[in-house]
Amino acid sequence: MSKSKSPIAIVVSVLLAVLGFFWQQSQSSLPSNNPASVASSAGLVVKNQRIIDQNGKLVFVGDVDLAPTLARIARGERDSHPNDGSVHRNREKKLPLQSDNYYLEYVVRTPNLRGVGPQRVVLGKNKEIFYTPNHYQTFLKLR
Repeated sequence: MSKSKSPIAIVVSVLLAVLGFFWQQSQSSLPSNNPASVASSAGLVVKNQRIIDQNGKLVFVGDVDLAPTLARIARGERDSHPNDGSVHRNREKKLPLQSDNYYLEYVVRTPNLRGVGPQRVVLGKNKEIFYTPNHYQTFLKLR
């Protein structure tokens, strides 16, 4: 018996496959030791992020690679946090207004932070990908 994937997992799988194709096509024009620049241009690496924990302490500065989180979602794996894969209701109205159940949110773990942290990826039903480094205060549209 095969396990069926959710529509979001299928979208993320297709997105990763397309990005992988473009990555292979661009290898001739990039140094072979720099695949991060390809991921960045594809929107998988968010540059120069400052991650603040719930106590206001700066806990991470640098580039955030979202590829592992998107790959986890595509595989149908969930983070242990109870809200991972749950409906994001857009209460803050920072994303385009849509019907209920349009957005799903996923945890992005912050290196060296014990708890879940403030980072999330939010996926829309029309293949939109949003990233928030600060628990829904601001969003970056990646796709």
